[in-house]
Amino acid sequence: MVAFHFFRRDQAAWKCDTCRSSGLAETRRCAWLRPCPAESETPVWAGPGVATARCPKSLITPQSMEWLDRYAVWSRWAPAEAESLRARDVEAFLILERERMKEEERERVT
Repeated sequence: MVAFHFFRRDQAAWKCDTCRSSGLAETRRCAWLRPCPAESETPVWAGPGVATARCPKSLITPQSMEWLDRYAVWSRWAPAEAESLRARDVEAFLILERERMKEEERERVT
């Protein structure tokens, strides 16, 4: 969900090189820093219905990126072919579809 909402928003303030050189990586508790900054409950990024206490870019996994890419292809060209998907993919796509529908509803209301 973090990956879905993060990549649908403006990411200009989340450039890794700029973040590191300005000292924001520590403040945003980037998970790529070594040693990794201490945990906190204070969010550093939030999207609709989701928030994270660490830099979202450092939390988004290659698997999350793959699901976003596969969901984009599947939702456009093959939604009827769900029976050929792995169960984990179906679950991921259902979550992403639910989040997409929530965003569309929020946009209609505002």
